[in-house]
Order: sequence, then C-alpha cells, then structure tokens
Amino acid sequence: MTDYSRTEDESNFCLDLPQRTLPQSSDWEEEYAYSLGIQAYIYGFPWIYNTQLRWLWASLGGKKLSEEKGLPDLYAPINSFHHVSKLASPASQTGGCPNCDTLYSTAWLDVAQDPIVISVPMVTDRFYCIEMVCMDADNFAYVGTRSTGVQAGNFLIAGPGWNGQAPEGVFDVLPRSRTAGILLMGRTGVNNTTQEDLDKACAIQEQYLLTPLSDWPNLPSPQPTKVMAPYGVDYNNTAGAWKTMNKAMTENPPGLPPGINQEQMLKLFATIGIGPNQSLDDQSNATRAGLQRAAKDGLSMLQKMTKGRGKTVNGWTYPPTDIGRAGQHSDFITRAALQSLAGICANDPAEAVYINVFTDNENITLTGQSSYTLTFKAGEFPPFDATKHGFWSVTMYNSTYNLIPGSSSYSINSYYPEYQGRDSLGGMTILIQSEQPEELPEGSYWLQSPSGTDDDTFFLFLRVYVPEPSISVTQSWTPPKIVRNDTAQ
Repeated sequence: MTDYSRTEDESNFCLDLPQRTLPQSSDWEEEYAYSLGIQAYIYGFPWIYNTQLRWLWASLGGKKLSEEKGLPDLYAPINSFHHVSKLASPASQTGGCPNCDTLYSTAWLDVAQDPIVISVPMVTDRFYCIEMVCMDADNFAYVGTRSTGVQAGNFLIAGPGWNGQAPEGVFDVLPRSRTAGILLMGRTGVNNTTQEDLDKACAIQEQYLLTPLSDWPNLPSPQPTKVMAPYGVDYNNTAGAWKTMNKAMTENPPGLPPGINQEQMLKLFATIGIGPNQSLDDQSNATRAGLQRAAKDGLSMLQKMTKGRGKTVNGWTYPPTDIGRAGQHSDFITRAALQSLAGICANDPAEAVYINVFTDNENITLTGQSSYTLTFKAGEFPPFDATKHGFWSVTMYNSTYNLIPGSSSYSINSYYPEYQGRDSLGGMTILIQSEQPEELPEGSYWLQSPSGTDDDTFFLFLRVYVPEPSISVTQSWTPPKIVRNDTAQ
C-alpha cells in the first residue's frame, strides 16, 4: 500500500491557505484564475469527492468521523468488501437516492503495487453486477450477470501499465484501470420481500472475494491501512478542496493509458497551480483569490446540474448517453455532477439506465399537495433483457434525495410477485398521493408522496436494469406522463 506521511487526523483541518507576501498583480490575474479555475474544478471534482469518500470508508479515522457525524458505517480496509445486508428504506436518511432493488457491496482497491483477483460465485437466479470505477469517476470494467455471465470465476483487476502474467484459473479479460485507486460498487438483486430471499442474496455477497495477486490463491486477512487523508471533508473549504485535488492527482494522475490523452489540458491548469505535482503555495495572492471564488461557484454549478440533463420525454429526463464514462468523452461536467456528486458513480447504460421526473404533464413541480397517476399500457412497459435477469422499478424521493420518511409504499419493483397484477387490458396504474387510497383496483398500486413538511416536493426515478437498446442506446422508448388527477382525460 502507498504510505502517507500526513496523519489521518489532519483531515479535520478546514482552514484556507495563509496569505503570503508576493508581488502585486493586476485584476486580470485573479480573473484568469477564476475563469480557468471553474473549468479545473469541474474537471477535477471526482478526485476531491473520491478522496473524501475513500478516507471515510477505508480508514479508521474516517470510520470514527462517520460515527461522530451519524454517517453510514461502510468501513472496510483497502482491498476488502463491505456488504450491506439490508435494502435501503426510509429509516436511513443519508441521501444519494439509494435504490431499493439491490444490496450494495463496496470496496476500495489499491493496485499500485499488486493487481487484485476478484472471485465471484455462480449466480443463476437473480441480477448482480460489480461496477469498477477509476478515481476519475469513470467506469472501466464490470463483472456480473450481463457482462461476464452467470458462471463462477476469478478475474484480474490491474492498474495502468501492468503487463504481468495471470496465473492459471484467473481470467485476465477485464480492461486495465486508468488509476491505481479503484472503487468497486456491487449490486446484488433481491427478488422478493421474504427473509429467505434476502438471506440468499446475502449469501451471494459473502462469496465476493478480493485477493492480492501476490497472495493468490490464499485469501489474506484484511488489515487496516493508511489512505490519503483529504484536507477536510467540506466542499466549502475552498483551499482544502484544491489541495486535496492536487495531491490526489499526484497519487492517481489523469490521462494515463488506456484513457484519453489529457496532457494539454493538464498543462493549461498547471498555469494556475492545479494538477499533478502542483502547489497552491507557489501561486500569487491574486491567483489564489480567483481559485477561491472558482471553487465556490464551480460547486454551485455542479449542485444545480445534479437534477440532470439529457433527452426529455413526457417530462422524464434520460441521462446523457455517455453516462458512466463521460470523462472518456470529454464531458467533464456530466462526470462531476451526475457521476460523482449526485450518485457516487453511475452505471453504463448497457447495465442500467435511470430516468427521472420532477414535473407533471403540465410541467408543474410534483408535490404532495396533489395526486397523480402513472399508467403503463399493455406493451408499453420498460423493455429489458429478461434472459440476464433485467427488470425495472419506480422509486420516490424527496427534495433531500432520500426516501420519504415514514413511508410504507416508496418503491415498485417489476420483479416482485406482488406487482405482477395487471388490469383487464394488461396495463398497470400507479397512484401517487400522500394518503393511502381506500381501495386499489386490480393492476393498480400506490406510491406515497410526502406531506406535513415545509417542502413536500418529490421526484421519481425509473430504473431499468439490463435495458433493451431502445432505452440504453437510442432512447426511443417513451415513458408515460405523470398526470395530475384533476387534469386526467
């Protein structure tokens, strides 16, 4: 593992850089740093975000801080999994729009010195995938039902430039990571609400194993290790954000093969002290003042963009088609806002597509003060590949990106037996309102919207796992409108 001379406790410092006595400069220098700094912040935000997240999830100092702040305890040492054994529910108000369809398994890897072998069991009765994400927030590989099939296997995960020989029994078929730091985001499907099926899913999780290649095939006991501590875990600490970005990019440089070449962009950002091996301490007061403004405004821009952009159909917004690997298409704002800030990471469209809606058929914000209907007609349900255990779900979230507190009806999953009923024409109607309906006709279901709060706005995610190309490629499938009941025809 990479060792760091700085202690984990130093991450609690949230102080801007001290002013230094440097030659006076004109206003242009601050404005130049500000304008270029906006682009540098958007470009480099994943290194800030992932460094903070890795420290919180993979260090003892981060574990302690998570406990103090009431954050989820997802601690696991580097190169080992943390498995969540329960589906997301309104009891957990941690944000991030968690799905209620799969159990999460997370791990942070360090392949700087040694590749990792990931072992997975045979999984024939449900959807699963393990998404592999570089420190730049772009995916580079998958293991799972869709990508590698249902058979058990051992797969090599290696970093940039590794050209060794995989041992017998280990498949060297995954693309190389672009960075030594890697996030694994595993999802294991739960097919129904019974404890028996939940136990089956948990048993599958326990068979996801990580072994350093030098230890293969013997599984070592995970040991706490040092990871880079961020300069604060508050994005509003502007100097800390830039210092974290610079140090993180030094550890995990952007633009290494097999990624796209980004040399010229990094040279440009270096003119204001941003990037690998750069230092803010060497910059003028004017440059640092411009960067301070840029970090604040860059974060605000990303926060506004988290509602998404892309193709809008009947009020629903498809994600950009490059989601999951946006940075490899030079779409850095999608990478920063949608892949990092809004969701930690984002699936490739071939794996899953998340379509969101914030307004009704009259383009009015969805609110608990109104009731709505969402109707799927026969033959117009979201298309997916059932042979690879694809499915779809609709889940409701409030304005804080949480499931509705206290709700008992917050998600509908097409895999679950209780949602197989259809009306006489083969369709399904979802009634969206705060109060439980007195009765629901065959083929009708209820989603509970928020009420009794100052902000009762909400939005929906329609998730389609292993979608057909009409969703994942052409985006030609049309989701139905959210219709306010008093305007229904």
